[in-house]
Amino acid sequence: MGKKKDGVNFNPYLVLLVIVLLCTIVSYFVAPGAYDREKINGLNVVIADSYHPVPRTPVSFLEMYRSIPKGLEGAATMMFVVMIIGGVVEVYNRTGAIGAGIKSLLQLSRKISSQWILAVVMGVFCVIGGILGWSEQIIPFVPIIISLALALGYDSLVGMAISGFACLISFAVGPFNVYTVGTADVIAKLPMFSGWELRLAVLVIVMALSMFWVLRYAAKIKKDPSKSLMKDIDQTELKISIPEDVHMDGIKTASLLIMAACFAFTIFGLLTYKWSFNEMGAIFLIGATAVGIINRMSPTDMTNAMVKGAQDAFPGALIIGLARSIQVVMADGGLVDPLVHGLSSLMGTASTYSSAVGMFIVNLFINALIPSGSGQAMAVMPIMIPLADMLHITRQTAVLAFQFGDGISNTFWFTNGTLLIYCGLAKVPLKIWYKFIIPLQVVFFLLQLVFLYIAVTMNYGPF
Repeated sequence: MGKKKDGVNFNPYLVLLVIVLLCTIVSYFVAPGAYDREKINGLNVVIADSYHPVPRTPVSFLEMYRSIPKGLEGAATMMFVVMIIGGVVEVYNRTGAIGAGIKSLLQLSRKISSQWILAVVMGVFCVIGGILGWSEQIIPFVPIIISLALALGYDSLVGMAISGFACLISFAVGPFNVYTVGTADVIAKLPMFSGWELRLAVLVIVMALSMFWVLRYAAKIKKDPSKSLMKDIDQTELKISIPEDVHMDGIKTASLLIMAACFAFTIFGLLTYKWSFNEMGAIFLIGATAVGIINRMSPTDMTNAMVKGAQDAFPGALIIGLARSIQVVMADGGLVDPLVHGLSSLMGTASTYSSAVGMFIVNLFINALIPSGSGQAMAVMPIMIPLADMLHITRQTAVLAFQFGDGISNTFWFTNGTLLIYCGLAKVPLKIWYKFIIPLQVVFFLLQLVFLYIAVTMNYGPF
């Protein structure tokens, strides 16, 4: 049995490092070329029809290794915020508030179906991903949800699915996603978040299908644990230990309300004042300080909790930095522009609908190599927009095709560092994840084709 476990486990750091090595090797063989770029609204935007040969810039042995610290530097802000939130979560853990909250949910599950609890939790994370555009930011909360799922009699795959997966899948089609739709709208010179009504319809359907898929699996393994895909994986260490004497009281209730207020205030700031990761981290630090004070934690205890939580969150934060290293190697090796040019040039003679589908599929494969939504938008949209104009496809449809190609495949491509983090936290091997998700991916692929047809048919606007 032990050998079987070793065979299905994977090391997410090794996966990303192998991709860095492969990109380095490819940089010696790809036909070099580049687009000219200009500054528009603070973004370096590609000039269409400016593709031209350039000298080859293969990545040297030293540059390959240097891409790792450069990737960590480029992702530093996001990494540190993830670690800060990890520290904040540890403060809540040490007050007993999270344990008491889980215990209360377990007691509630005796009165109502645990399926309803899963549905509510998954709905909350879908809103966080679909409306706020969060994915990496919820990493420290995922182990808590995994522990809750295990306590309710499910497996860690269910816990990962109702939290991390829920965020990723709703992020993919979020109507107000500033990282993907927002960046693409700026490049396309569309009103920010215009066409949100159709995207909201897609989000609702994707959420409903995802919830059906996850809850169906959860109900099946709750009834018969032998049907769990994780039955051969030891998940005992994923359970958060809850002392018998822990119970919900006024102070713990206030602590959880402060956490909820931090979420609400962060949402308000992001939507109203365009806050970024730094403000987000500051708000949660303020909340942790308040919780520590009302729970009579000493400054030393609060600091130690923050450090311990940050340490626990570091492995996930490191994956974010390593994923960014892939982008560094691709940029240094001159791989991005030839990739974009080669794939986009395949769509020049297709029909309107076929071209829209082609944009979607091209972006789907580009997403495997450019996991950053905003980075992919800046690389691809300046080419997709003039192509859409020439093929009489509305720019709004081109943005939708980009969003589809960039988004839902984030739950499939193993180059997505965030997906690797979630799988690692839940001890879910990639082969098990693919067995769980591929049938749903097929359904989503067909759904996206349908909505692209609707967009083309209705002349999806405003223009």
